[in-house]
Formats: sequence, structure tokens, C-alpha cells
Amino acid sequence: MKKFRLLLLDANVVIELFRQGIWDRLIEACDVHLAQTVISTEAHFYEDSEGVRTDFDLGQYCKARKISVFDVARSELTTFRAQFDPTYFEKLDPGETESLAYLVNSKDTCLICSADKIVYRVLGNLNRGEQGISLEEILQKAGLGRKLSWPFSKAFRETWTKKGFQERISGTGHQRNRG
Repeated sequence: MKKFRLLLLDANVVIELFRQGIWDRLIEACDVHLAQTVISTEAHFYEDSEGVRTDFDLGQYCKARKISVFDVARSELTTFRAQFDPTYFEKLDPGETESLAYLVNSKDTCLICSADKIVYRVLGNLNRGEQGISLEEILQKAGLGRKLSWPFSKAFRETWTKKGFQERISGTGHQRNRG
């Protein structure tokens, strides 16, 4: 399998990969990039089906250069957020905001993976739906396919990307021609 280049993962995806026990296998198959916010504040542990907490440390993967970390300047985050109606955009958490701002400003083609519908709605609203990818799609291409819950599915991504595109057409969420 050809490695995905510049694969941006949201915290919920990182947590699910650790929960499934396939994080190490995925980072071998993909060129993973994580927002500093995801590493420093959002992805540190998961709980199994019995509620037992398991901690993990992404810092060791950064130090070993197995994953890359990006940090978006506050001014870029402010500019990115200003494109959206506050009631629409307030649904994004800081890691998602940082990842989407990076994706929009990057000269490299990036793919972003999340299990939060707002990420795909934003992509659809920005007419960048092709830059979203579900965990299900990644795992299938990496030969790691398994049963996942709805938010990690291709159908979930497609549903919410389409909704974001419809919102774009209706003028919802994205502030155009602000003066």
C-alpha cells in the first residue's frame, strides 16, 4: 500500500486506534501528522468496554519521528475562524480547528480523518470534501479493516460532507463577502 501523505488525525481517531490496538501498525502504513493541540491536550488515554482506563504517550512517537507534529499560528487560527458564522463554528474543538486551518493553508495535499460530523461539514462547506477520509477507508486501504462504529465509517463522512456542501449552497455557516 502506498502511504497516505500528510494524514491529519483528530483526537477521537487516535484514541480509537489505540483502543483497537492498531496505532503502531497504522503509523507504519501512513504518514501521520497531528496538531500540537491533539498531542498536548486531547489524546492521552482511552477506556475499554469495562471502563478501564489505559494511558498512552504520543510524545514518544514524536521523539522517534514516527509521527509529525504541526502547530498553527494564532493569527492563522483567527483568520480561519473568521470565515465562519460563530454558531456554526463553535462546534469545532481546538484540535479540529487547528487541523482544518493547517489543511486549508497547506501547500501540500492533506487528508483529514475524524469521527465528528462538524469536520466533514466544514470540508463540504469549503468545497473540499475530497480532503476528508474516514477511518474505515484508511484501515481498508492499509489492510487493517475491521468493524467500526458509525462515526468512523465512510457513510458517516459522506453524509456530513454532503450536508456541509448543502449548507454552503444555502449560505449557512460560511461567511462570504464580509465587508
